[in-house]
Amino acid sequence: MIKRFLVKWYGNFTREELIRTLLLGMAFALIIGTYWTLRPLKDALFKACVIGDGHYRDASPLAWAKMLSVLVLIPLVMFYSRLVDRFKRQSLFYVIGGVMICGLFIFSFLFNHPTLGLDNKVACTGRWIGWAWYVFVEAYGSLLIALFWAYASDSIDAECAKKSFFLIAMFGQFGGILGPQSTDLPAFFGFSNCAPLIALCAVNTLIVIMIIRWFALRVARQTASIPSKDVHLPKDDKEGGAGFIEGLRLLVTDRYLLGIFLVVGFYEIIVTIFDFNFKRLVFQSAVGDVSTAQLLGDFGSAVNAVSFTCLALGIGNVQRRLGMKTALCAMPFIIGIMVVTFKLNPSITLLFWIMVAGKALNYALNSPSLKQLYIPTSPAAKYKAQAWIEMFGSRSAKACGSGVNALLKVFQTRAGSAVLGFTMYVTFASSFSAVLLVGWFFVALFLSKEYDRRVKFVKEKVGQ
Repeated sequence: MIKRFLVKWYGNFTREELIRTLLLGMAFALIIGTYWTLRPLKDALFKACVIGDGHYRDASPLAWAKMLSVLVLIPLVMFYSRLVDRFKRQSLFYVIGGVMICGLFIFSFLFNHPTLGLDNKVACTGRWIGWAWYVFVEAYGSLLIALFWAYASDSIDAECAKKSFFLIAMFGQFGGILGPQSTDLPAFFGFSNCAPLIALCAVNTLIVIMIIRWFALRVARQTASIPSKDVHLPKDDKEGGAGFIEGLRLLVTDRYLLGIFLVVGFYEIIVTIFDFNFKRLVFQSAVGDVSTAQLLGDFGSAVNAVSFTCLALGIGNVQRRLGMKTALCAMPFIIGIMVVTFKLNPSITLLFWIMVAGKALNYALNSPSLKQLYIPTSPAAKYKAQAWIEMFGSRSAKACGSGVNALLKVFQTRAGSAVLGFTMYVTFASSFSAVLLVGWFFVALFLSKEYDRRVKFVKEKVGQ
């Protein structure tokens, strides 16, 4: 009876499909858990070094930090695309993961330095370590999460992905629940700052690499005796040496990939507006890097707890049973309700729950559906074009949202009143978001139709 319920609710897995899904799920849980530990640390340590404590501190450097991260991601995308041409798919985890591990240990050491680090309580916009740390964490999330989903979509076929991607996402949200709670550890163990927690994130990243190695070996053993037409393995795409240009070319010449780019961008722009206003209020209410990290860590756990609950209750059935169109088109309506709520009452409590609901439903419903869109595409599209979309495209959309947020100071200056200027800013941001939501809906319609067409084409081709 229990087995029938699980099959009905999550799908009928073969033993091998289940093992692969569990391995990828464990790796994704650690990636998301580590990233959601780093996210509150990113903002808390940036605040400690650059903005400082105080109710009337200017939070505008936070918007500029997001814009700076976009400029840094351009050479990172070039570096990543070059690695795609040179290494086997799982080897990318070893290279990029190794770089991230070294970076985390270096930052852990620097933040413990008496002058450069957190013992120096003098915050100013010239503290380079705060800016470098912010950009590094943005790069960590962009590179590892994008690489994971590219590898997963290249290792699992479309039918299996309908079942496994939502289960993998559920594992990720479980990691996202536990990870942010580690922000309580510095206070629990009596550390003066959060630097030791950064070293722990490096250890978690090392474990991710070990799991991916295990998964790659299992796939190789399992598929050794299976005819190649039945195997969906990563291919060594050596076409064209210029990975960076190839990814961009694919993006601008394929309407399907461009549509994915737009959907990701629309979401990120709107949520960045919410995010800035939420963190601006958090910065005003929390004192010190440990206190700020704990508050933002609780927020991260709430996001992932809601997302995990949605996935556990079978939100994946929306896409599996009602189709890709319903899964993709539902999100603009949900975000639209949040925009209206933000316009009516932009308070910290309401923004907390808007952010929780928006991010949770994105992780539970929208993101797994978007990842499936890459399955009926070429290996170059999965790795190179997706790198553009997930890294540069996502971050450039956040920079656009940060540009809207930077107007808050302009509105307040011109209005001559902080309250009146904030009201004008909220009206402008809400109207701008409404326009994006309309475009988002129609692009989602196009993507769902094109996905169904491409999956049907792939099935017919394999059946020949």
